[in-house]
Amino acid sequence: MSKFRGWKMLALAGAMLAGLDLSTVQQSAGRRAQVLPAQNNVPAEATVAIACSACSQLAQPAPRDATLSYGQVDAIVKQALRLDDSERSLARVVGPGDWVAIKVNIVTMPLVVKNRKLTSFWDQGVAHWGQATDLRVVKSLIDYLVNEEKDARRITIVEGGAEWSRVGEAGAATGQTEDGWTIHWAAFDSLSYTDIASQYNGVNGIEVDIVDLNYDDWVGTGGVRAGEPLPVPDPNQTGITWYQRPEGYYVSKTLLSVDKLVNVAAMKTHDIPGITLLHKQYVGTFMQRAYGERSNSKMGLHAYGNENVLRGVVDLFSYRPTDYGILESFWGTEGRGPQWGKNVQHNVVIAGGDPVAVDAVGAVAMGYNPADLEFLHLSAAKGFGTFDLDHIRVAGDPLPEVARDFEKPPSAAFWGWGNREWLVNGPHPGGVGLDQAGLSPAEGQLSGGITWKRWTGAGRRVLLPQDYVDAQSATYTFAYIDSREAQEGFLYLGAGEEVAVWLNGEEVLARQQVGQQPDAAQIPVALHQGLNPVLVEVWNTLGDAGLSLVAGDRDGDTLPGIRYVLDTPATAVEEEAGAAPERFELGNNYPNPFNPTTTIPYDLPRAGRAELAIYDARGARVRTLVDRSLPGGPHQSSWDGCDGQGLPVASGVYFYRLAIPGAQRVGRMLLVR
Repeated sequence: MSKFRGWKMLALAGAMLAGLDLSTVQQSAGRRAQVLPAQNNVPAEATVAIACSACSQLAQPAPRDATLSYGQVDAIVKQALRLDDSERSLARVVGPGDWVAIKVNIVTMPLVVKNRKLTSFWDQGVAHWGQATDLRVVKSLIDYLVNEEKDARRITIVEGGAEWSRVGEAGAATGQTEDGWTIHWAAFDSLSYTDIASQYNGVNGIEVDIVDLNYDDWVGTGGVRAGEPLPVPDPNQTGITWYQRPEGYYVSKTLLSVDKLVNVAAMKTHDIPGITLLHKQYVGTFMQRAYGERSNSKMGLHAYGNENVLRGVVDLFSYRPTDYGILESFWGTEGRGPQWGKNVQHNVVIAGGDPVAVDAVGAVAMGYNPADLEFLHLSAAKGFGTFDLDHIRVAGDPLPEVARDFEKPPSAAFWGWGNREWLVNGPHPGGVGLDQAGLSPAEGQLSGGITWKRWTGAGRRVLLPQDYVDAQSATYTFAYIDSREAQEGFLYLGAGEEVAVWLNGEEVLARQQVGQQPDAAQIPVALHQGLNPVLVEVWNTLGDAGLSLVAGDRDGDTLPGIRYVLDTPATAVEEEAGAAPERFELGNNYPNPFNPTTTIPYDLPRAGRAELAIYDARGARVRTLVDRSLPGGPHQSSWDGCDGQGLPVASGVYFYRLAIPGAQRVGRMLLVR
């Protein structure tokens, strides 16, 4: 089974609403306010188009690793744009009179000054063409907008490079006569950005120009070049502001002013997020000079640590979300990306109006599981789109046929998403622990005189609760690995402690010291279809402990069709307990989609105990609505979109499960904030 076919079956952990369109905007005091569409306009799925050089519909098909002419690249780009027939196609996104920004990637450039090769473009003396957006794609896109669609009034190419300065500006190398805008890129048909802008400027009355974001005016709370950083937008009040920098950011005046943003990214690996596509490209929008930085370095984004760079990227994305995204890998990067990896010629274009969906499809095309990419979880949680492959329609070349396993970065900074919620029991002093045979606890149960507690971690390495951990003692964690099919893989485990592991009641790792890195222990395992109980004993020496666990493939990607659950998964309609009694019915909630309240009708066959509970897309219980004895007959319950603590939950897909002795039913609903 291919990775794509497996992941297509995966109800992705954290999968959010499909195709929420936040591109409709209004101008307000120089800032762009998010405007939600009407609920009945939320599309059922996102459309992503794929075209590649081997497509039989092209006049000149070629192998996917062939070196192509501009004419061949142009045909592939326009094939992808025309294949997108959705309501969020580029033709529909760009309207009459729009000012369109085209965001490209020129993080580095082939700079040579006085016979010295500068920038990481020349790492180890090799030209790394895959580090930057292919200018042939940019030219083709502008040609499409200028000569075919003809709606835009102005098209501006924008970028803030990190490793070079504009000629004539502070920071430019002594003797530098070219920069990323003026240099002719040999592998890209020797095109330059200034030549492209000059060629199309004025054609059909459309202005085409360039704005270097490194030297653009920045906007603060007091206006242009004034005041404090702007607060980070929190669309739909999704409640993830704690991911965001409390002080906000200064933002480019151009990006706040344009009507539409088209994002064109090269497909590259990256040692922090795993891959750099549409979202990661927002690093080039960081206004470092507003913070007193005199160079073009973007290291200010690392001020909170590398682990928080992705949150900063999604913060920047929030100010001006992508209206249309295009990924290209005529030249890309694998291995030690983004700026030191190997060149890849893959000849694929991926395009669509849902930037989260485009990056998800791009991830699969590169051999990654979208569920493992934290920036997709964060962006989807804010309502910018969906990375659930079950809600993405691919138009054009089938994804399995264009997918290629890009070599992963050698760093352990990127790894599978892993389990972040456990049942925890402890501490057990002196190594006198629990009987592991057949242990399948539930929340609230007692084992060894200690109650099993549900515990959720904020990151890959879950720090265990302090009241369940002590020095020189054992703490146990338990979860189910729910697999859609029987499959073989690995348990990747990191702890920084001595640990032992049992899977399906059998010891698969005898107690031993395991480091903190996510692949410190690699345990070959065979998973059954359905629930696979996993128990980890953590022996604590210093009084605190944590662990990470991924059920993954050889690359460290989460296995296809995997979710981690503490209860029976809410996403499966489970009727294995036998035939349901007569008149046991769970109706469709209404309205659906809803905001903030929906009603769930159901019918009970007889008097007795019933439980109606809400689960999120990971299978974690969110709220129990009913857990008591009820008379037989029709009933209805309402959910106000809040969790058990009364706090509003994020937009997304949720499941409601009705259970009575011997039977249960499950329904699906969509909350749109």
